[in-house]
Amino acid sequence: MSKGATVDPWGGKDEECSVGCFIKDAPESEPKQGTKRKKFPVSALPGYPPDCDRTHTHERRTTFQACRHLGQCTNTCPCVKSHVTCEKSCICSSSCPRRWRGCTCKREGKACTLENKCICAKANRECDVDLCQTCGAAEVLDPKNRYNDAFSNDCCQNVALQRDMPKRTLLGRSAVAGFGLFVGENVKGGVFLGEYKGEVITTEEADRRGKLYDRRGVSFLFNLNSNQVIDATRAGNKFRYVNHSAKKPNCYARVFMANCTHRIGMFARRDLTAGEELFFDYG
Repeated sequence: MSKGATVDPWGGKDEECSVGCFIKDAPESEPKQGTKRKKFPVSALPGYPPDCDRTHTHERRTTFQACRHLGQCTNTCPCVKSHVTCEKSCICSSSCPRRWRGCTCKREGKACTLENKCICAKANRECDVDLCQTCGAAEVLDPKNRYNDAFSNDCCQNVALQRDMPKRTLLGRSAVAGFGLFVGENVKGGVFLGEYKGEVITTEEADRRGKLYDRRGVSFLFNLNSNQVIDATRAGNKFRYVNHSAKKPNCYARVFMANCTHRIGMFARRDLTAGEELFFDYG
């Protein structure tokens, strides 16, 4: 499927096919069954200007470019032009109202999750150890605690991509078509399965490669933001073999911003049993 032939992010036909359809946009968050996805307005976040409305909608924003001016941000600032918040790498004034300030979940006595209304999770970004200094992200990402799941469960739950502790998965012959990816251990719903990795290319290069891939009948292109695409054809990992199912997907993809970079995480939609093949809705 070429980029121009993509379907609605939550639409698509009720059929199964092998991996290879071009994915227009990864969903910002996993919706409940039978409900429509709701946009999260960053303008509704306390203390942030209303024109930061593209901060969380990764399919509408470009790759982040830090502003390089002193003082407050004006209409010439790339962050203002892009309708996004300023990040820690910007050199504008530390008092700039656009600066992302992180969350205060631990101070409020709760772990960082979307259910607990963590401001970072709501904005489709992982917590930042430099900004969220009270949420426990630094402790979870400390190398000595990396393999301590009991410790991490009591602290920040919004650093899965940075922690990089994927679940065991196995590559094998799929009952649908070609190869597929199977979970190698029991997994709880909502748990991080792994990261969809590959070569980061421009949308223009993706259009060129997409025409070649369409002739071959297989494509591993995945939109990252409005001007970047991940191509897992040559530099990808096992998650490129997750097959499509619109009827019974058991995992989903979500784009996060982590340390000013867009990345794609794969998560379980429900409890999974060791040996199950992974499927998600390419639509």
